[in-house]
Amino acid sequence: MNQNCLVLATLVRYQSMVRDTLEYALERESYDVNVYNTKKAAIIAELDNNTPLKSFIENNGENGQKFEAQIREFHETVYGEGSTILKLANDGLRVDHAQHIAIFKGVIPVHETVASLINGYIADAKSKNLDVAAGEKAAIAEERFYRGVCFLTLSQNLVKLFNDYNNARREANGAETAASRFIGNDISEIVRLINEVMNASRLTDERYWGAADKLNLLVHYMTGRRALPMGKGMGEAIRECQDGIAGFVREVEQDFHAIVDPFMQEFIADVQAQAAAAGQAPAAN
Repeated sequence: MNQNCLVLATLVRYQSMVRDTLEYALERESYDVNVYNTKKAAIIAELDNNTPLKSFIENNGENGQKFEAQIREFHETVYGEGSTILKLANDGLRVDHAQHIAIFKGVIPVHETVASLINGYIADAKSKNLDVAAGEKAAIAEERFYRGVCFLTLSQNLVKLFNDYNNARREANGAETAASRFIGNDISEIVRLINEVMNASRLTDERYWGAADKLNLLVHYMTGRRALPMGKGMGEAIRECQDGIAGFVREVEQDFHAIVDPFMQEFIADVQAQAAAAGQAPAAN
């Protein structure tokens, strides 16, 4: 693997760990503690060691400093010892599912900024006729998987909040209450995050936009920007959206593993070979 792809491999690997944090925005019976510990250590280790991400930060002045602060805040909020979102206990990892929005607000901007670094690096390498084809392919696979997982988690949270909002209004005989306003504010935040994910996308393929359009349409139905088609209820619209997104996620996850797994295996083998060579160098003198 050439040096340019080695750099891209570290950045794509970092993105994947950040993206995997979104699993905590899905309600499950249990979460793998070992995976949690790996992410907790690795996300912050990139800032504390001599890595391409650290180099990018150091070479970008004030913007780099702001990005480092953003990563550290994200890590402290979600993974820190004082986190109220994720907490290790005797029975495993406990997740406060009332704080999904905080997870989204940490993951999305960090992932998008690293994506911008990757795209800038690829553009610069191409302008110098350097070979980054394998790294670019891996970055695209990661982006498709990331946006699919965002759509999946955000849409599930949107649907839950929409149902909670309607229940709160029904309990108040249709009146707006403090509870319904609070839920409405969360709905607005989820919609903002959906728009942020869509607006940052560099994907143009029809399969991606098929899933994105289904989610966008559901948002319009729920916010009253568009009327439901004659004879279609909201439940049917929700099922169509979620089925479409789930199908997309299954496809992009398969693509991700087919493309990125061997790319990362080559990266790890090269890093190990370099470390072995460095360790042997003094003995050769």
